[in-house]
Amino acid sequence: MSPDGLRPGMSGGYAVRRQKKISRRGLWLKLSAVVVVLGLIFAGGYYTTKSEYFEVVRVESGSYRFTIREDLDGMLSGCLGRNIWTLSEDQVAGRLAALPWVRDLKVLKRLPGTIEVDFREWRPLLALDSAGKNGQTLVMVEDGRVLEFPAHLPLAALPVLVGVSCTRDSLQGPLRLDPKWSDGVLSLLDAMAATGLETAGAVDFLVARPEGFAIVLQAGQGRLLVGREDFADRLARYMAAREHLEPGLQMDLRFRDRITCSRL
Repeated sequence: MSPDGLRPGMSGGYAVRRQKKISRRGLWLKLSAVVVVLGLIFAGGYYTTKSEYFEVVRVESGSYRFTIREDLDGMLSGCLGRNIWTLSEDQVAGRLAALPWVRDLKVLKRLPGTIEVDFREWRPLLALDSAGKNGQTLVMVEDGRVLEFPAHLPLAALPVLVGVSCTRDSLQGPLRLDPKWSDGVLSLLDAMAATGLETAGAVDFLVARPEGFAIVLQAGQGRLLVGREDFADRLARYMAAREHLEPGLQMDLRFRDRITCSRL
């Protein structure tokens, strides 16, 4: 080795590793492999989205009560024959959104060609003393909307709401209770459930009056005047004292810590 640290025959500077030369044949093989893979992916995608094997041939739904079967079938029939890969869950849900009783909707796909639709329905809480455009009974459901109760079903023993009209937010909007009463009606129903009023005695009518609400109990048990506020406290006061009260009385619960009774 020379004094400058270089081996004999080497010039000064750093040694550089030579790049391995890629053969033209190897490059073409790699490009061909990429093309083949992309072709397979494209062909697979084309097959799954165009093949009759993946056409929807069956749409299943869970049990339901208030939704009209013909209406449900009409909404779901548009899914038949569609490709299950290109038919999205949102598209199916969008079709059913127009059905008034449908809530909490779930859509599942089962290959190769089955769509499962599972939903709950709104629960009717009150019947209204007015009738719908087809003469059907109107009922209020849990979100405050007013719907026509299906004519082919027997009406459950619901309290009847008296003295409240219905309106629409827009020409095509859902029917609802008059806004000046709707919040009060929902709050009163919550208080009735919380205090267990209907487990103690069924309710015939909820009557809306200028001074507030009155609850008419079944079988001549009496009438409760509850006003416009503090429904839970007032009904709790009645529930605590009801076994000591005669049936057939009008009981005014609007005054704090007392129940004022009079004959009907």
